[in-house]
Amino acid sequence: MNIFILLLSLLSPYYSAPAQQESISIDSFSRPASARLAFQNTPVATPYISRFDSLAGVRLFATEDELLQKKGTPLQIVEDPWQGCLEYQYENMSAGVLGSEVLYVHVSPSQAQRYGLFLNEVELDPAKNNLQELLGAPDFKAEDGDVYMRGNTALKIYRDTDTGKWLGIDLFDENSS
Repeated sequence: MNIFILLLSLLSPYYSAPAQQESISIDSFSRPASARLAFQNTPVATPYISRFDSLAGVRLFATEDELLQKKGTPLQIVEDPWQGCLEYQYENMSAGVLGSEVLYVHVSPSQAQRYGLFLNEVELDPAKNNLQELLGAPDFKAEDGDVYMRGNTALKIYRDTDTGKWLGIDLFDENSS
């Protein structure tokens, strides 16, 4: 019997007489001003390069076939003892290939001077130090250079520790080094 009374008391709100109709303004369903403002904000465009896709025309993680189609036959292929991959050396850049993917792209100062240095098709000139205006401040200052991060992709400008002169630039995925 107690269970029956308990059950009736739980179900009684569903069997009561309908409440009187109230008029509700449509304004009560609109978002508060603070919520509207949060949705109306648009991202601010940054003047800096926002992602690192390619260096010297070679895309990071491009396949070996894509590299060969884009750059042709390398001048030579040597083993990279640091990364345990093969380095395809071209006149204007080198690419580390592991398995069938480009693991890193490297450009030396002499290659950049002779052929130009392009990051995502935008020209960089570390010698004239236009990096700040294109990349912003470095995310890390290592003892051997400056590191710029965009997601998991890193761009490192190697510098002489005594003179500060740039020695090379690498594009790589932070998880691969």
